[in-house]
Amino acid sequence: MPRFAPVTTTCRVMGPKLADAPITSRTRLARTIETVTSPSAKHRPAAYRPMRIALTVIVVLAAMALGLVAGTWQWDRYETRSHALAGQAAAEGKPIASLEELIDRDAAGPGEAEWRTATVTGVIDPASLAELRGRRVQNTASLQYLVWIHTDTGRTAMVNLGWQPRSEATPPALPSGRVTVTGIVRSFEEDNGKPGTRITPSQMNGIDGEVVQGYLMAKATCGQAGCLDVLKPVPTPSLSLGPHLSYAFQWWLLTAVAAPLGILITRRDALHERERDGTEPGAPSPRKPPTPAKKQRRPSDEEIEDAL
Repeated sequence: MPRFAPVTTTCRVMGPKLADAPITSRTRLARTIETVTSPSAKHRPAAYRPMRIALTVIVVLAAMALGLVAGTWQWDRYETRSHALAGQAAAEGKPIASLEELIDRDAAGPGEAEWRTATVTGVIDPASLAELRGRRVQNTASLQYLVWIHTDTGRTAMVNLGWQPRSEATPPALPSGRVTVTGIVRSFEEDNGKPGTRITPSQMNGIDGEVVQGYLMAKATCGQAGCLDVLKPVPTPSLSLGPHLSYAFQWWLLTAVAAPLGILITRRDALHERERDGTEPGAPSPRKPPTPAKKQRRPSDEEIEDAL
């Protein structure tokens, strides 16, 4: 009996180009196409979309910058108060000295002399009298009065003579002739460009001679005719470190956790959206069960005879 080659059965279910491919290859290709085009594969959580990611990055960078700037500002406040407290403690118990001796001519500020008790002797320039506004003393709106004193050495020193309640304030009658002022040495304040609001030479008139780089917060102003008692001495500020150090670390902590927190929130939102849509992260896309491949069978004797 003649021998015949086995007959291979093909299935034309996926188009003419796939009809000649073996059935196992067609099955794999069908599964791949179904996976790529399935709705769950096309769906991307809103948290992972480009606009949402860009917005998250902007918010994270803004939070990091805010934490860095605010933390640095709080740290500077802490250092300023810490140095002031150390200066007050160092000045306690030291003898009274001359302001001109404590602050040299070439000094940029009082330095370690700040908070010391000092004296200055000279003549008050009445034309230099200036009001200092916008400050509260003992919970009372006040007006403070600043003047220049010209010393015998040719230097000019600024003095805060004292304060009055703003509702009762009247310019004081300044003593004439030589006066001696005793007070606390302080540093000049930074100029804010608003006259009458800062204790600084740039907001004063009548500068004559070399300016002593620091001012006296007067406790007593006395001349030949007596002492100036119409003004109350400005009290020495009671300093404390305050919460600035803890605030600085809190702001810096925000800078450190901003990026991880942004990632965590993004992943959480994506997870919640997938749970709402009925899918889980990492789960395979839903697929239809594969159609079992048809087994090739050997032709029967009847089919062979019919073929002949």
